[in-house]
Amino acid sequence: MKIAIIGTGNIGGNLTRRLTKLGHDVSIANSRGPHTLTDLAEETGAKPLEVTEVAHGAELVIVTIPQKNIPDLPDGILDQTAPGAAIIDTGNYYPRQRDGLIAEIEGGLPESRWVEQFLKHPVNKAFNGISAVNLL
Repeated sequence: MKIAIIGTGNIGGNLTRRLTKLGHDVSIANSRGPHTLTDLAEETGAKPLEVTEVAHGAELVIVTIPQKNIPDLPDGILDQTAPGAAIIDTGNYYPRQRDGLIAEIEGGLPESRWVEQFLKHPVNKAFNGISAVNLL
């Protein structure tokens, strides 16, 4: 399966390790650019790409970045995914620790619905209740 992972922190990095071991074709991207992903790419065989290119042709896209950074993703980032691609959001909303207050979520909008507004695609929530070390 062709998988794109946006975000290569603890969760994204461990999902990259796990999914490449299982034989999937994994592309990775982060906000700092593909040149910062050399070590993870060499370790796993994943392809580092620009965030604007990572989802091209992907059958599964895993977005694993802090909630507050979702609005910073480029418009149309998922426009070139494979037909029927599944989009997974691993994020959790931490208003006090990291994300600040997000009015819509505070007002009762589910986190995944808030993410969908920016990605313009249906989103499934997964891996957000699992410690990163348990993803290996």
